[in-house]
Amino acid sequence: MVHRANFSFLIIALFLFACRASRPVQNNAPVTSRDAVWNAAAMTRLEKKLEYLREKYHIPGISVGVVNEQKLVWKKGFGYADLEKQTAPDENTVYQVASVTKTFGSIILMQQVQAGKVSLDDPIGKYGINLGARWGSDPRIKVKHLLTHTAMGSMFNSYKPGYVFRYNGSWYNELGKVIAQSSGHTFGELLMEQIIRPLSLKSTAPSTDDSVSFALTGYDKGTFMQRVAKPYDWKNKQLQPITFSYGFGPAAGIMSNVADLAVYSTAIDQKMFLADSTWEKVFTPYVTPKGKTIQYALGWYVKYYKGVKVMWHTGWWTGYSALFVKIPERDLTFIILANSQDLSRPFYHLVKPLPGIGMFNPFRRNLNKTLRASAFGEAFLDHFLE
Repeated sequence: MVHRANFSFLIIALFLFACRASRPVQNNAPVTSRDAVWNAAAMTRLEKKLEYLREKYHIPGISVGVVNEQKLVWKKGFGYADLEKQTAPDENTVYQVASVTKTFGSIILMQQVQAGKVSLDDPIGKYGINLGARWGSDPRIKVKHLLTHTAMGSMFNSYKPGYVFRYNGSWYNELGKVIAQSSGHTFGELLMEQIIRPLSLKSTAPSTDDSVSFALTGYDKGTFMQRVAKPYDWKNKQLQPITFSYGFGPAAGIMSNVADLAVYSTAIDQKMFLADSTWEKVFTPYVTPKGKTIQYALGWYVKYYKGVKVMWHTGWWTGYSALFVKIPERDLTFIILANSQDLSRPFYHLVKPLPGIGMFNPFRRNLNKTLRASAFGEAFLDHFLE
């Protein structure tokens, strides 16, 4: 009986070893131009998937690019930048990038932190920030809480800051006051001085609707607008052109294109703008006082997928949306810009318990928690990481 038991154990052990050995080993090495993901058949499948998703979600036009080995190695336009004129988009078509602006805002703020002019532990009242209602200028709310969307708290912890992630773009935009007071310059001025001009980003600018900030570029508004995709929204089962005024600040309002964002992405990979140690802080997810790691770092969503760190930010504004994804370990950046809201909107899983009041459904996967909630993000991950 002893020998039979030992034999049975050996058979089970061999079976388990064989199963483990047969599992594919996850390759986390950088992607190179020689890899099979770039062959014509593979890229055709990706293009067909993206076009299928564009049509499924009623998006008039998208511009897409992938950065690898410090180059925009693949770019493609789908649909129309202007439906009426049948204008096709490409990597040079300009869009509002909405909350992707937060990644720029983070850099400018962290430059002030790095220079010793701001502490992330400074109370917001030091900079004249008043969040209104129950929060006001509560001294417990620090700069870091605005930067990580942890300022709001919840009814379950008496609205104490630092414990709960609750995305709030308006509060993030208040960081413009921190930047202005600490540096003596507006966010727009520093954006031009520190990022746009050094990188020669010819199609990246503050919103044309903010005349003061846009004037910093020296561009003619009419000429610039000729490169901008026309905004649309899917209403009453049809795409309708819309008119909307777009503000500008550290939270939203930058206009850009795939070509410029590719250059910006490479600059981040090269660790320009900030010291290495500061970049490490930017891409380290915030940890609450109770030790819970949230999905947001300093201006970026950060999570691990199959053992690989994935950083991303979405953009979602009336008439425009965006997705900007970086996987440094694989040397990949995915950029996709759209001239409607539906590159992002369908993947937040909004519910409306009361008329006119939108709330995030906490029980369903959404883009504020995982990149795979986005069908477009999922297509990118499946193509390059599977």
